[in-house]
Amino acid sequence: MNQLISEKTRRNLTITGSSSVMGGIYNNVKIVGEGTIEGDTDCKKLKCMGTMEINGTLAAADQVSIVGTCDIKGGLKGGMLKTSGTVAVGGITQLRELNISGTIESKNDIYSEKIHLRGMLHTAGDCEAESFTARGIFEIGGLLNAGKLDIKLYRDCKAHEIGGGQITIRKASLMHPLSLFFKPSSSARLSVSVLEGDHIYLENTIADIVRGNKVVIGPGCEIGFVEYKEHFEQKKDAVVKDKRKV
Repeated sequence: MNQLISEKTRRNLTITGSSSVMGGIYNNVKIVGEGTIEGDTDCKKLKCMGTMEINGTLAAADQVSIVGTCDIKGGLKGGMLKTSGTVAVGGITQLRELNISGTIESKNDIYSEKIHLRGMLHTAGDCEAESFTARGIFEIGGLLNAGKLDIKLYRDCKAHEIGGGQITIRKASLMHPLSLFFKPSSSARLSVSVLEGDHIYLENTIADIVRGNKVVIGPGCEIGFVEYKEHFEQKKDAVVKDKRKV
């Protein structure tokens, strides 16, 4: 009963123009213009069309939609983040889904069931998801880990380590530009120290070590060492310095 009462008493928050408000528990939050929220904020939905700064943690049960610039000093958790602007997060990000057409910059780890990238993702920490689909640019300071990774390289990408079940990395088709955001480059490469998975197919990848059950090294790859269990294939125009079956 207390939970039902608290849900009913949530109020909407709307900021138009330029204003600063205190954090708290809200229903829907809408910012049109320039808004600052001081303190932790809990809401169902948040929509920003302009500039927003949250000096605390943001918890949004349903969806966060950003068209503009959003700076969250603390962590971000909840349902879906959908952005065509720029989002900066200082703490840990824990969301059901990330749909990125703009830019997300994180100083900490990112956790999500599904990540769909058509813009830029940069994190100093790890990035973990059940499904990671990238048609853009990413730089991950720690581990990129997902059950399924489907990556098409539009520009140079980087991760310290990559792990997953099914890993597919291909160069993007120059005939199908991502959008007006940026055009694919024929020289785009993925750089990674260690890449480990079950089924692996790589193109345009530079890696020190690749480990997997079934491994295919495709064109444009420069691999230092491959360790495989069942199957290994090296395509034309691929460089593998050493390999071993285990």
